Amino acid sequence: MTPPTDSRVRQLGILAVLVLLTETAPLEVSLVYPAARSLAQSFGSAGADAVTGMVSLAAVVCIPLLGRIADVVGKKRVLLYSGAIFATGSLLCAVATALPLLLFGRLLQGAVGGALAVAYAMVRDAFPRHRVPVALGIVSSGIGISAIIAPFLGGALVDRYGYHGVFWFLFLLSALVLPLGAVALPDDRRPVDTARSGHRRLDVLGALLLGLAAAALVGGLGAAVRSGWASPGAVGALSSALLLALGFWRRERNRAHPAVDLGLLTAPAVRSTLLSAVLTTAGTSAASYLLAQLLQTPRQAGLGYAFGLTALAAAGWTFTLGLGSLAGGPLGGYLARRRGPRSTALMAQALVAIGALGFAALPGQRGAVLFISLVFGLGTGLAYASFANLITEAVPAERAATGAALIAVANQLGAAAGASALASVRTRYPVGPTGSVFADSGYRLAFTCAAAAALLALLTTWRMRHGRAPATGGAATSRTDAPATIPAGDGSTTKEMI
Repeated sequence: MTPPTDSRVRQLGILAVLVLLTETAPLEVSLVYPAARSLAQSFGSAGADAVTGMVSLAAVVCIPLLGRIADVVGKKRVLLYSGAIFATGSLLCAVATALPLLLFGRLLQGAVGGALAVAYAMVRDAFPRHRVPVALGIVSSGIGISAIIAPFLGGALVDRYGYHGVFWFLFLLSALVLPLGAVALPDDRRPVDTARSGHRRLDVLGALLLGLAAAALVGGLGAAVRSGWASPGAVGALSSALLLALGFWRRERNRAHPAVDLGLLTAPAVRSTLLSAVLTTAGTSAASYLLAQLLQTPRQAGLGYAFGLTALAAAGWTFTLGLGSLAGGPLGGYLARRRGPRSTALMAQALVAIGALGFAALPGQRGAVLFISLVFGLGTGLAYASFANLITEAVPAERAATGAALIAVANQLGAAAGASALASVRTRYPVGPTGSVFADSGYRLAFTCAAAAALLALLTTWRMRHGRAPATGGAATSRTDAPATIPAGDGSTTKEMI
């Protein structure tokens, strides 16, 4: 593990590079949303949906593997290699004129999906414990930056260059950031010859089984909501998810060096954090996705719940969502250090629920949209910071990247399942004189469901036993006198905060 860095200037440099590196993950999604129309014109609506969704599925598959590799070979190398793969994928997307090449490029872009998880783990290693909670919040604030700039930047690039412009920008961004990362990030490379070389073994198949099970679950939930639980697509995907999860469990339960210790995955502190994260991100991602569509819905007779804005104009109505998220990251880290990450998560989930209900009852005034977006965005930023601190408090230092990868998978699962499910809720309940899928009741019901998901997350967090004390930056899970243990796959024990 890298010794904590003492120089404040060096710490600020590390934070700046980590924010830039992790910014590519949300940008590869949020920047592509404005390009959906351009993609549909070139590849059809089904092709556009595949392009936007491919990167999330790829990220879910690779995140567990990247987390385990980072714990074994070093976090800096994983960040740089995944960034290089992302740059390659961005370049392929930028020059692609055929759908297969574009999808392959998006598949490679998914390699950066685990960057945020690895960055969380690097913060824990490189910073003094008392600064870790706030530093985690600052790294999380990159999500808020993308929420501010992506609608404006994406709209401008697409208007001028089509979908190619978005991918050229992502390629140039990664080409700029990678050299900075190589210079600024602390080297945590581990020597090849060590007395604990057994812990360096990688269970690639186990990590892939977990990732593929998660991806199949996301696909199955989306198919179930779109076509019904008995549809062939839903039955096939959900059955595959169950079989893959069973295969993962059977492979990992008796392995000396598993991809993810089952004891870690099922520990109360980790389990409750993951469930709360899935429910919260299902609400935040779905509401953000639906709001952008609502604002661009053409006004129709009898439908007052529509705005008819252009993509660029809609960004001017919702930029406060990004401002709130940007402020919520550092604030969430500060509150976690002072009051505990559990109370911060409760506050975040309450704000998300209030914001989603506000969208459900949304009036047509721009000021109301700006204010509700600010409240919702603040809840989103607080949520990401609180989950980063909750998982840091729940796992030992030697499993930091693996634990952060689990929370990243939970976020991806919640985002993908929530957006898919609630977008389908919107389309399955059309009302109005024209029978449009953009009718009032569909949007209102979907936003209400997003609020319900946030409230379920709040109840889950309320029952948590860990995270009630001020965040320690993981110091409590590194002590030899920690109050509880969980079994590891090699017969040893792992400390856990409960």
